[in-house]
Amino acid sequence: MKRLGLIAGEGELPLILATEANSKGISIISIAFTEKAAKSLKPLSKAVYQYGIGEAGKVLRCLKNEGVKDVTMVGKIEKRLLFKNPKLDLKAIKILSRLKNKNDDTIMLAIAEELTKEGIKVLDQKLFLKKLFPSKGYLTKNIPDGRERKDMGYGFKIAKEIAGLDIGQTVVVKDNTILAVETIEGTDEAIKRGCELCKAGAVVVKVSKPKQDNRFDIPTIGIKTIETIINGSGSALAIEAEKTMLVDRDAVIKLAEENGVSITAV
Repeated sequence: MKRLGLIAGEGELPLILATEANSKGISIISIAFTEKAAKSLKPLSKAVYQYGIGEAGKVLRCLKNEGVKDVTMVGKIEKRLLFKNPKLDLKAIKILSRLKNKNDDTIMLAIAEELTKEGIKVLDQKLFLKKLFPSKGYLTKNIPDGRERKDMGYGFKIAKEIAGLDIGQTVVVKDNTILAVETIEGTDEAIKRGCELCKAGAVVVKVSKPKQDNRFDIPTIGIKTIETIINGSGSALAIEAEKTMLVDRDAVIKLAEENGVSITAV
């Protein structure tokens, strides 16, 4: 592979992936949906194009014109934008009109199918981001106590069931009571809601879907996740080992330890 299309959302993941691809001698053709993402990817890309989230036709034509045969899709794209009347081109309208629902997997699989029709393969994100997946164990020096471990076990079970329904991948729990379930608002807002319902000590659990497609929507945590837990006086975070990405690992662990938050890969 000499050329890779990068369909980039927000956050650090597109930059990490582009850097890794460059180190393997792969040229990046970036498709960004915001000016910020386009600007940050410019030094790492052979070419950068910026389109609206509803301009599916332009994205496909761009990739074909650039001779792209392989793409990756990484970074956060706010699903809530679909409810803010974004401008949709004819291709986007056709894709959305065929969907049985607008769940994450349904939308992403439809996009992947459309790319495949054009002779473009969507790659597994782990091909470039494998180092971001922690193995099982305690990631921080401070470890969860007995109550927190019980909450992790209960939260993991419930989170897996919710993820299997393609609703969300995160739950907030305390004393074997589910305080919040992630939905369209995203992980950070779910953590805020859950932490507001208890004075302190909430446990956050984030998992992959039972049939996780590693081409997109892999669960990810980073500095903002820990900051949100700290601000809500949460005490512990559990992530699914080898199936959740941890961005900026050293900084995340340092911040968690300084504020008494444990992180465990289970």
